[in-house]
Amino acid sequence: MQRRSFIQIAGAGLAASVSSAAFSQSQLSGPITVINPFPPGGGTDTSTRIIMKKLQDNTGIPVVVESKPGGNTLIGMEALVRAAPDGRTIGLILNNTTVNEQLYKGKLNYNLFRDIAPLSLTHGNAHVLLVHPSFPANTLQEFIANVKSRPGRVTFGSAGSGSVNHLSGEMLKVMGGLDMVHVPYKGIGTLMPDLLSGRIDALFGALPIGLELTRDKRMKMLAVTTAKRQPEVPDLPAIAELYPGYASSSWFGYAAPGATPPAIVNRLSAELVKVMKDPDTAARLANFQIFGTTPAEFTDFLKRDIQQASQLIIKANVKLD
Repeated sequence: MQRRSFIQIAGAGLAASVSSAAFSQSQLSGPITVINPFPPGGGTDTSTRIIMKKLQDNTGIPVVVESKPGGNTLIGMEALVRAAPDGRTIGLILNNTTVNEQLYKGKLNYNLFRDIAPLSLTHGNAHVLLVHPSFPANTLQEFIANVKSRPGRVTFGSAGSGSVNHLSGEMLKVMGGLDMVHVPYKGIGTLMPDLLSGRIDALFGALPIGLELTRDKRMKMLAVTTAKRQPEVPDLPAIAELYPGYASSSWFGYAAPGATPPAIVNRLSAELVKVMKDPDTAARLANFQIFGTTPAEFTDFLKRDIQQASQLIIKANVKLD
């Protein structure tokens, strides 16, 4: 979920660097394996491959992306924490990482801040409220009115319990006093046929998906989930304009196993920041917000995100489906 801290630390992180002395103590060897906790071919896979290709080009070290999907990203996370802490394995972490701290409280096979070493918060994207063209609403206000007139009948899909799609809807339910029905799927790919056919009413989907689906009028975008309007869709209002304080979006970053030596952690972090500052990376990730933080900044962000995600999960009584 996007937080004010998300934006605050992102700009500061772009200035991150590591001294030459630290570099001399942190020789990286390869190949480097990057664990993606989702199936190949999706948005996380594509963005990870763009970032890691640039990392490989910059360092001359082979980088291999390995998909380990399942378990609400827990399979990938557990593979990461079991890996040798030598800088040759890193993993993609994202909103699910912090959400799972509350969703699976007392059931996780790892301790987040002992068993991973955060490297850098790298990128993220806004989400939008999408509805089928047949849905009788063309504005956010009309959508809210429709939901209120039909309590318990309007449905919204998600990529699974605790996903950004899910919690974005739960936040709107809490702040708007709405009664909507959550329909979880195993991923956006499995959800899409039901969304496009109108079998489910709405999706709080990533902005790139929204732009794609509205170009040929397969869906309607009603609002963005970020605290402010987005430059890609300046005429689309933010949900926060109706419900101040509402803010939700995807974030992505990378981590190493927890016992990885600090010098290697700092070297990997600096290399990731270098990648994210490259104009070519920004061009190839045009639909994403670009960040890049130090390990300490990313750690602080994770702690705040856990706290705020946990508060929402408790307030909305979110359960695993």
